[in-house]
Formats: sequence, structure tokens, C-alpha cells
Amino acid sequence: MTMRFAYDGAAAYVEPRSSFPTKLSALLSAVTTTLRLWARRHHDRRDLLRLDDHMLRDIGLDRSRAGEMASRPFWQA
Repeated sequence: MTMRFAYDGAAAYVEPRSSFPTKLSALLSAVTTTLRLWARRHHDRRDLLRLDDHMLRDIGLDRSRAGEMASRPFWQA
């Protein structure tokens, strides 16, 4: 069986094989960065609830605002 391909005169672009590992590496790096960010937010928000009123005033927050911030899901900025 013979396969025939149409050719319109334009050069076809074929991605080099090495681009897949590069793309995979970039994807894994992005996922790792995102997971670290989410973990940092989770820990920061948990720690925010542990601050006393004096420390909260030092950073310009009151107890209710700290509670609002700490109750947000970790994936939200």
C-alpha cells in the first residue's frame, strides 16, 4: 500500500523530538511552583490565626479581617 501526501509548496514544520521532554519539564516545573505556592498560602493563613491582637495590629489587621483572610481557600490569592 502506497501513501500519498498532498504538497502545496509550503514547508511543513515538524517539531524536533527533543521538544517533548522540554515541554514536560516546563509543565512539571509549573505544577511544582503552583503546589509550593498553595502550600505557602495554607501555612501563612493558618499562622495568621495564631497571631495575638497586638501582632495583628502591628501588621494592620484586626481579628475579624484576619479570620476572613484565613478562611479563604488556598488556591485563591
